[in-house]
Amino acid sequence: MKKSEFKEKIRLLAKDIYAEKTDQPELAPNKFPMIDSFPSLKGVMDDLFDFQYEPFVQDIQWVAPKPTTFRVILVNGADFYLIYEGDEAGKGLYTANVAGKKYWLASLSEEQQACEAISRLLRYQFATVPKDEELDEPIGGDPIGGGESEDISVDIEPAVPASVEDL
Repeated sequence: MKKSEFKEKIRLLAKDIYAEKTDQPELAPNKFPMIDSFPSLKGVMDDLFDFQYEPFVQDIQWVAPKPTTFRVILVNGADFYLIYEGDEAGKGLYTANVAGKKYWLASLSEEQQACEAISRLLRYQFATVPKDEELDEPIGGDPIGGGESEDISVDIEPAVPASVEDL
């Protein structure tokens, strides 16, 4: 092996090891591939979550091609929709559909309302019980609270006489 070949081999190895050791965010894979495919979506997510959406979002799914619609699934199981409305001055325009209400995100006041609605969704803990599984305690229970409810049977006389002769 010649000296120049040896230098070139070391140079290539050094580049590979340096790339592995350094933090290069542009080379790191994104947690949400939809954001890589639709760059305007990243700006909307940054606006709605104040540049820290990754801890609160579980997944982003592309659910409809026209109008381009995304489902954003939150970590607690709740979801909302972002609908792409087109471009204006190089910025993507979106409508957010959160808990059945639509917010036009080009308007600052509606964007703030959408942020508050998303915050309300994040506050709630959604739970599901499979259909074949039974609950530990019956729903309803004792409305007064406290201990065990007892079966109380009371004989109630009918308010209407049984026959006309009883009058």
